[in-house]
Amino acid sequence: MAMTETVSADTIRRLDSGALYGKPGLPLYLVETPLCRAVIAVQGAQLLEFQARGDAPLLWLSPLAEFTAGKAIRGGIPLCLPWFGIPPDASKPKHGFVRNRPWQLAGTQVSSQGQVQLVFVYRHQADNLFGADFSCRYKITLGRELKLALELENLDASATAFSWAWHSYFAVEDVASVAVRGLEQVEYLDNTRSLARASQEGTLTFAGEVDRAFECAPSRQSIQVPGLITSASSAGCDTVITWNPGAELAATIADIGPHYREFVCVEHGAAFANRWQLAPGEVRSATLTLRRE
Repeated sequence: MAMTETVSADTIRRLDSGALYGKPGLPLYLVETPLCRAVIAVQGAQLLEFQARGDAPLLWLSPLAEFTAGKAIRGGIPLCLPWFGIPPDASKPKHGFVRNRPWQLAGTQVSSQGQVQLVFVYRHQADNLFGADFSCRYKITLGRELKLALELENLDASATAFSWAWHSYFAVEDVASVAVRGLEQVEYLDNTRSLARASQEGTLTFAGEVDRAFECAPSRQSIQVPGLITSASSAGCDTVITWNPGAELAATIADIGPHYREFVCVEHGAAFANRWQLAPGEVRSATLTLRRE
């Protein structure tokens, strides 16, 4: 898809979170085109909403989400990086820190077919949180489908390990009715059993808490609910993580609580055994396309 021209100010507007959610504190971009509507937070370049015209919303944003600088926003598609999960040093934030930092909007374009692309960049200088320099370039393409593309460059003088994931929250009527296909017979680490290894038998469903990391996963999955199928196709994303906290754990999470039935997470990235080991100056990339069938 060739991008042809800069997007008009009417298509992309910068707003405060208070204007859309009644909770001021974070700058957002509202994108409205004949093809779709989307909301992206400057913090983390986090896609909060995406809805193709005439379709139901693709993503779930918690009605209890907070919009506070430096605090993770519950829902949408946060980018977890430069580590996924809980680091060995428990004083460091879960799922890394780039989702809690402001990114720069480096450019916008529109294609002749009406798809809008936003390019965000982030640069990290080695510090006590992460001792290596790196940069990210993140393209979000909005049309009838959603396309994400990440480029990660190791700017450090030493080889560095990175683990990451697009932590996608998909909106559903009831998580108990969800079936995820495309992971059959794939081995996973079960985080509800101290990362015990098991193999997925049949279609994945969500009768209670589910927290599974599938290593060396296939490149395509489908999230199915009655009357609706969402497909996820990826490249460079060898790990797929599936998550819903279930009622008991959700009751302890302030920004989920009783709303746990409204979403399912099917995340794509490179974590655990699939983490990226980048040589000095090495660039690696990944893509994810989400569409309604």
